[in-house]
Amino acid sequence: MDRMSTLWGVVATITFVALAPVFADNHDNPGNPTVAMQAHYCTLNSGKDMADVDQALAPWRRWKEETNWNGWTAELTPQFDIVDGPDFYWLNFAPFDYTGDVLEEFAVSGGEIQRGINAVASCKVALYASKLKYPPVEESTLNETKVVVIEGCSAKDGVDRQTMLARHAEFVETSKNNNASYLWNIVWPLAGVPPITPLGTERRDFAHMVWYNDVKSMMQAYDTETNGDGMSGRRDYLQNYADCDGRNTYNVNILSKPNRPWR
Repeated sequence: MDRMSTLWGVVATITFVALAPVFADNHDNPGNPTVAMQAHYCTLNSGKDMADVDQALAPWRRWKEETNWNGWTAELTPQFDIVDGPDFYWLNFAPFDYTGDVLEEFAVSGGEIQRGINAVASCKVALYASKLKYPPVEESTLNETKVVVIEGCSAKDGVDRQTMLARHAEFVETSKNNNASYLWNIVWPLAGVPPITPLGTERRDFAHMVWYNDVKSMMQAYDTETNGDGMSGRRDYLQNYADCDGRNTYNVNILSKPNRPWR
């Protein structure tokens, strides 16, 4: 069985795991604790496009070099998503303590950057926690990706913490054994996410994110889900473990990546 053919047999059965204590469990990867994910939900101003956004980011690119920004910054644009929601998203991933330092620095020196962004887009910001589940490595060393699949979920009544922890560990091992090429993290809201999300949907307990090297890899995963081993696994999970909806896919443009270890 090749590394992609197992994806939805593994991931679709596992990753929509609920309850913050489950997300935050570090037993499977004690050297890689939960980090902050700052999510910007952005709508283009009238007459503006993504080329204008790219131009507006020039001061930010200078700033990140001057301050030696050491986090991940990903720009997401809709790929398969028909909801009338934001035009694009920025996601910043970094340890919580370092994120606090950066936000304080930006409040002092980021005025020019913010004015330039405000001229082309209107953005709202929320804070999430993010737990990398696979691969179990230091997050600053991850490879860049080109597409991400995001799905919001809530646990069904009666699904307890220990059951979910065991399933997490099992599927991480399965991913390792199959040398899976995707990245998988779980995020859950900490601040700024209302009961009705910017996408117009009811807020779920958490979201599952699977990041792929390219669109072809993602389509291979969907093929396995619909025509292969992943079909029964996903059906069983949705019937017995979690209520999930709003699965969308996004193009990923990595704007910045860490240049030194986080820990």
